[in-house]
Amino acid sequence: MSSYDAVVVGSGPNGLAAAIVLARGGAKVLLVEAKTTIGGGMRTLELTLPGFQHDMCSSVHPLGVASPFFRTLPLADFGLEWVFPDAEVAHPLDHGEAVIVERSIEATAAQLGRDSGTYRRWMSLLVDSHEKVLDEFLGPLRLPHHPLVMAAFGVGAVQSAAGLAQRLYSEPRARAVFAGMAAHALMPLEQPATAAFGLMLTMLAHAVGWPLARGGSESIARALAQYFLSLGGEIVTD
Repeated sequence: MSSYDAVVVGSGPNGLAAAIVLARGGAKVLLVEAKTTIGGGMRTLELTLPGFQHDMCSSVHPLGVASPFFRTLPLADFGLEWVFPDAEVAHPLDHGEAVIVERSIEATAAQLGRDSGTYRRWMSLLVDSHEKVLDEFLGPLRLPHHPLVMAAFGVGAVQSAAGLAQRLYSEPRARAVFAGMAAHALMPLEQPATAAFGLMLTMLAHAVGWPLARGGSESIARALAQYFLSLGGEIVTD
């Protein structure tokens, strides 16, 4: 082990990202993974019928294309291809209806009745400053580089999703869409700061889209690993 400058344990997106940063800095890096295949949550397996591949964890990756760090990586050179749907998200409602969250703020807001104006104003504000929000939200803990932007985002983000939805919107359609986005927090929507998930994911739907990786999530892990190996890194599984 003395021949390595660093050992990274776990080959999920964070482990692979850490290994790449170290390797790009000139360190000799070993990445170790307990399972037979790499990827952590970025695994795609044949679980049902032959030839049908299923993502084990997340399937759509807005932060895969929006992450300030990922944008610095030449992953397309290592086989990663993003597939963008015509519509980002569909939230089902009662009676067979659904609200479609599209890339267009206007097209989405047009489905929300009396709440269309509020939705348009909030999303336009966030989308116009989404790169600054991401730079702060995904960066290290520090004094904000964009304090006014983060203050505007933070006013809503620190609230519970249920509370913000009730304060912002007057009709069930807009409230339901926001609740569906915020549910990615995997916490009760009455908890503080769950609104952050709803705001972030809706902002990303309009700003960059909700793409999937062609071939499944494992394609992201494979591209990250190949780039890491090209930097002189080593990977040991099992």
